[in-house]
Amino acid sequence: MGLDVYAVRPGDPTVTGHDTLETPVTWEWDGPADLDPFEDIPRDFPEGLFWPSDGDFTGFRGQVYREWVSGTLGMNLYELHDPAQVRDLDGRLARWLTDALAAGTDKVQLDGATVVPLSGIEALAAFVRAAADQGLWLFPDS
Repeated sequence: MGLDVYAVRPGDPTVTGHDTLETPVTWEWDGPADLDPFEDIPRDFPEGLFWPSDGDFTGFRGQVYREWVSGTLGMNLYELHDPAQVRDLDGRLARWLTDALAAGTDKVQLDGATVVPLSGIEALAAFVRAAADQGLWLFPDS
């Protein structure tokens, strides 16, 4: 089964992080309030972000990035990430990109079979940055 990851906000405004999240969840997850940053992200994989299986631009196909994000950035895309964790991931991606650009990196091996140009990782970083800027969660749908 695949993995799609969506930028969402809780339907309950009192839920601000994992410490305030009670299960079972009795409300719906809502989409981002500002859609423009997500609409502007390049989506022509492998040069841009991989569309999720339902084509919703507030998400991405997480399975293709799972191994690289886990091994390189130490984050598991199969887990629900609260706004603090999303900000942390944004910082990790920004630092990684700074180092990659300084090293002249132009291609990135995502897994054993998938290589993307650096612009593909820049598109992933733009998605995470858009989520972090709005204080959103990353919700794994597998």
